[in-house]
Amino acid sequence: MTDEPEHLLATEIERSIRAVPGVTALFRTGSTMAKLVDAGAELVRGARGAGPLVRVELAPEGARVTAALGVRAAVSSVETLERVRRVVAAELAAHGHAEAEIHLTVVHVNGAE
Repeated sequence: MTDEPEHLLATEIERSIRAVPGVTALFRTGSTMAKLVDAGAELVRGARGAGPLVRVELAPEGARVTAALGVRAAVSSVETLERVRRVVAAELAAHGHAEAEIHLTVVHVNGAE
C-alpha cells in the first residue's frame, strides 16, 4: 500500500462511486500495457495490496480523475454518470482540490436484476 495523496484520494473516490445508485462495478482504466503492469504489481503485493480502480492525477491546475463503470440497465446511464460526476467533484472539493477533468466511461451495462 502507498500513502501517496493520489492513492489515498483515489481510494476515497472509489468508495464514494461504489455507493452511487445504479453503479454495479468499477473496472481498471488505462491502456492495455498499464493494466498489465498494474495487475502484475498487484500479484507481487498480494490481494491485500490491490490498488484502487479509480485513477487520480493531482496537478497545480487541478485534479484529473478517470473511472470505468458498470451500470444497471434499469437506470439511465446518463443519470448515473451525472450522479457519479457530482460525487467525484464533491470528493475533490472536500479534499481541497480543484476539478480539472473528470473522465467517466460506461464499459458494462448489467441487465440482470
